[in-house]
Amino acid sequence: MIAIYKKEMKSYFTSMMVYIFFALFIAAIGIYFTYYCLAYGVTDFSGYVLNSITILYLIIVPILTMRLMAEEKKQKTDQLLLTSPLRVTDIIFGKYFAVLTLLLIAMVIAAGYGLFIGIFGKISIPNLMTGILGYFLLGAALMAIGLFISTLSENQVTAAVLSFGVVLAMFLLPNVASMAPGRARYTIIIAIIATALISYFFFEETKSIKTAVLAAAILVAIIVAVWFLKPTVYDDGVANLISWLSVLERSNHFFSGILNVSSILYFISFIAVFLLLSMQSIQKRRWK
Repeated sequence: MIAIYKKEMKSYFTSMMVYIFFALFIAAIGIYFTYYCLAYGVTDFSGYVLNSITILYLIIVPILTMRLMAEEKKQKTDQLLLTSPLRVTDIIFGKYFAVLTLLLIAMVIAAGYGLFIGIFGKISIPNLMTGILGYFLLGAALMAIGLFISTLSENQVTAAVLSFGVVLAMFLLPNVASMAPGRARYTIIIAIIATALISYFFFEETKSIKTAVLAAAILVAIIVAVWFLKPTVYDDGVANLISWLSVLERSNHFFSGILNVSSILYFISFIAVFLLLSMQSIQKRRWK
């Protein structure tokens, strides 16, 4: 894993991508810092500055993650990785920790801006650290999605476009939730569609009809059981589900100065799921 990590870090700092990333980040944070904190004397750095520059992930994530595996496939160096004694976990974690290191450096820069306010006024250090943690966790979750997309694509441009689209969709989820139908029957229809998709996924991965049918039967039993035990769950179920899936909604807690343990666990679980999917994607390619 260390070898992969060092290789990725060297690759980043010998290309223009990392410098574009830092230039965009410093420029964006500088503009909002000047507008809110210096011009209007606002000391809530997390609530105003960090919360405003979350939109920057639309550009940051595609820039940093598009090359992680797509470039390996394009240059055929992925064949060396897949036939080497390296474990899939070493490949994924090495690449993921490299991109997280860049994000961590950006967070140190952000903390410097936040602490600078203390020269002219009183700031809340816990609120500042909580906001930086939230921004980092949001970025880490979106980077995990970008890494997974990169494992699926053989072209950097395609990976970048797909990553941009998925990140944009994640940012639009709160608006989608507000427009979602509230009747219980729509929630049940969505649940049935999700059951069919999950069952198909199990069939594709295992090539076993029995496994797919068993997965479908368990999910249908859960849907029916919830309907009889607590049918009110299905009221506004679609909107609640979309809101629950929104990483942006979770990060808002941190920007408000709330250290929410459930949100931290959510982000960790979210990252773990996409890292596991990335490992599965590479493992599938290795055996092919």
